[in-house]
Amino acid sequence: MDASGDSAPPDEYPGSIVLAAVLATIFFPLISLIIALVLMGQQRNERRRAQLRTWAWASAGWIAFQFIVALIFFAAVASSAY
Repeated sequence: MDASGDSAPPDEYPGSIVLAAVLATIFFPLISLIIALVLMGQQRNERRRAQLRTWAWASAGWIAFQFIVALIFFAAVASSAY
């Protein structure tokens, strides 16, 4: 167990870091994607790289989902205006 009280294997990020990444992905997906990609380029540990890759894919997926929802919303508003 480390100082934060999380019990994660030494080659993985602790739960508090993962929670922060999830919150960042939800509220700041573009910044989260950039940070994940930058950290992935610097990380040598394969398990941590895999976690960062998952974080990057989740951020990109969330951005794409928001874009699709916005596109559908604007299409619905535009079609109802006429």
